[in-house]
Amino acid sequence: MNFELYFLLVASLLFLISLFFSINFKKEKIGESMIFPAIFVQFLLLVVRSWSAKHPPFTNMYETMILLPFLFSLRLVLWKKQLEGNTRFGVIFLVLLLNMIAILVPGPMKEIRPLMPALNSPWMYIHVPSYFVAYSSMLMAAILAVMTLIRKDDLVLMKKLDEEVKIAFFFLNLGMITGAIWAYFSWGTYWGWDTKETWSLINILVLSYYFHVRKSETVSKAAIVIFTLLTIIFTYVGVTFILPGLHSYT
Repeated sequence: MNFELYFLLVASLLFLISLFFSINFKKEKIGESMIFPAIFVQFLLLVVRSWSAKHPPFTNMYETMILLPFLFSLRLVLWKKQLEGNTRFGVIFLVLLLNMIAILVPGPMKEIRPLMPALNSPWMYIHVPSYFVAYSSMLMAAILAVMTLIRKDDLVLMKKLDEEVKIAFFFLNLGMITGAIWAYFSWGTYWGWDTKETWSLINILVLSYYFHVRKSETVSKAAIVIFTLLTIIFTYVGVTFILPGLHSYT
């Protein structure tokens, strides 16, 4: 476990240095040079966790908290040209925030435990990653939404926001569909009105309203994205601790 903490601290330090040089000293080359090693350390953390646990790193709260910042940070190298200065800073800041949350997760939640029988299924490898691709897109969409509220007439920004919302919406639906199939094989029913199932549906319904708002109503679109992210955060964290159900894998 200490090794995982060290990896998190080193990755966070590298991201912080990148952000510091990019914002304060306007030395973007130095800042960018820190990005790849930071992402690589994040990847090593996932490898170490997977090797120790003997399963992919997305079976409990802590593991998903180290997976999400890695997926999100990949945008800094895979979508480098699409990220402006402020957008790029927003991505790095959120990665740092997620890493800090992972560091602060209580020790007992970081312990490696055998997979529950319900989790030992090939559908896990489709269902869970689908949601985390969606969550990554929603984080990006939220950054773009905040920028849209500041620059309401920026058509390029709105186009980027539309693209992220479409990606998030697709993978939220894919996650729900594959989850229903998985539920059928595990519990004999496609839908059981479990708390997380219900809130996952709420996420989709709230975000779907985005597509019914006129393109010119940029403030409304941005507000829907931000509100959807809040419902996702509650689904991801709040439901687990406040409304426990079949999906309460902490």
